Amino acid sequence: MTEARPRWDGISRGHDPASGRFVPCGLRRRRCRTLTDVKSATRTAALLSGAVVMLVSPFVAMKAMSDPADPRVSVGAAPASTLVPGDIRDGTGRMIAGAVWTGLVAYDPRTGVPANAAAEAITSDDRKVWTVKLKPGRFHDGSPVSARSFTGAWSAVLREGWSGARLFTEVAHVKGAKVKQERVDGLTVVDDLTFKVTLDRPMNGFPALLGDPAFLPMPDGVLRSRDWASYGKRPIGNGPYRVRAHDQRETVLDRDGARTIVVKAMPDAAAQYKAVQAGDLDLATAVPPNRHESMEADFRRRHLIVPGRAMTYLAFPQWEKRFTNPSIRQAMSMAIDRNAVSEGPLGYQTSPANALVPPGVLPGRRDEGQCRPCVHDPAASAATLADAGGLTGPVPIWYEAGAGDDAWLKAVAEQLRKTLKLDVQPKPTEDLQKALADRTVDGPFVLKAAPAYPAPIAALTPLLDARTGYGDDYTLDLIGDAERAATPEDAVTPARLAETALLRDMPAMPLWTNHDHLVWSERLQGVTADAFTGVRLDRLTIKDS
Repeated sequence: MTEARPRWDGISRGHDPASGRFVPCGLRRRRCRTLTDVKSATRTAALLSGAVVMLVSPFVAMKAMSDPADPRVSVGAAPASTLVPGDIRDGTGRMIAGAVWTGLVAYDPRTGVPANAAAEAITSDDRKVWTVKLKPGRFHDGSPVSARSFTGAWSAVLREGWSGARLFTEVAHVKGAKVKQERVDGLTVVDDLTFKVTLDRPMNGFPALLGDPAFLPMPDGVLRSRDWASYGKRPIGNGPYRVRAHDQRETVLDRDGARTIVVKAMPDAAAQYKAVQAGDLDLATAVPPNRHESMEADFRRRHLIVPGRAMTYLAFPQWEKRFTNPSIRQAMSMAIDRNAVSEGPLGYQTSPANALVPPGVLPGRRDEGQCRPCVHDPAASAATLADAGGLTGPVPIWYEAGAGDDAWLKAVAEQLRKTLKLDVQPKPTEDLQKALADRTVDGPFVLKAAPAYPAPIAALTPLLDARTGYGDDYTLDLIGDAERAATPEDAVTPARLAETALLRDMPAMPLWTNHDHLVWSERLQGVTADAFTGVRLDRLTIKDS
């Protein structure tokens, strides 16, 4: 007979994080001002997302929430698909997780640099075997945070096949990490507050990766029960806030000595925007396209464009001989007016790319403008294509059907037809990944990628995988040098050289990064966000009346 697994319940504990903030940004052609880069473009991206299913009218449900007398802080956001940390896959889940858990490291929203949080130290002599020493801590149920809280949670991510599993198998390459497997050879508990992680290859950025929700701890009782459904409804973390209630309509977060935070599910960006204007909501995490122009006037010094990490590319199959000449790829890149597409079909929700590293990756990122072929130049585009011998025959642009890319691809195809006189047509497919694996893709294809941690090397490696078929030895050697570097600072130079090589060869042309806008009420302060955590809920406060 199988032993019944125990269930769980708990109470709250917490701590005070360090403060940090962003300076509000301007719009459109004006510059976005942050504390770290006054040259950042205003259209920057984030993985925060917009609309949510709301089961009741947002104005009824949140009436008077931003009234000065109301003690709660109200936030409008998209629904979190789950709050089980190893399976979090959306911006709202990451935002809530940042308040409910304290991970091994946390990212400074001003610099993007990871700093130890639950970890006392993360060390390695060879960047392959890492020792993690924990600070003493407790979960909201009063149980201690131990080494097994982490190794057990990480094993569960792999065993259950959650969305975070790929970070162990494809990014960190933890020794013996396989999906649907009970034991992970690369995870070893040394004592209650110490464990070791062995990787298959050196990884300079491993400590930075540990800030992802996939690496958060879970209490022993939950790990033994494996009652993930119940845990997802009322998760127990080790961070400053505890979850008092969670359903499709709202998530209520409590903290001793602080205001309750209510994350409300709202149907669309327009509803969030209007609710803040009406005084029924403290913070909106999305702005509708038709309010982009008026956002600065409506919310003077109460708006923010959040730098992001997700980038969209058009990549070229290296097995298709017509596209092996880098000049042809550069010509096609210069033919695309990224600004027009961002401001048109994409509704001001993206920032035109001018580098391979997204703007949300702050540590080690070079100044903007590194990608010269990203600049729209029809004359240079046509001349470059002619010098390369031209391009004949149909040029299909492959993309995943139903991914919401039809409108912008139609615009891009028209630009390529007009500038280069090419027979370009979008080609939707039901399974793009299979077509790439089978190498039946015979034209450019849409590639979407986001670095798993804030480092340039993490943004470049997705361009070198099997999907593109690109594998220049010089570039691969540079990336290997960056991974083996003794410190993150030492990894910057080889990473930049690798980026230069990739911009020269252009196996994938960067198009744009997504970004989100925040607007907030007059009574709210402490609004800050970053591309990897999202809005820092634990830093939101109400001004003294």
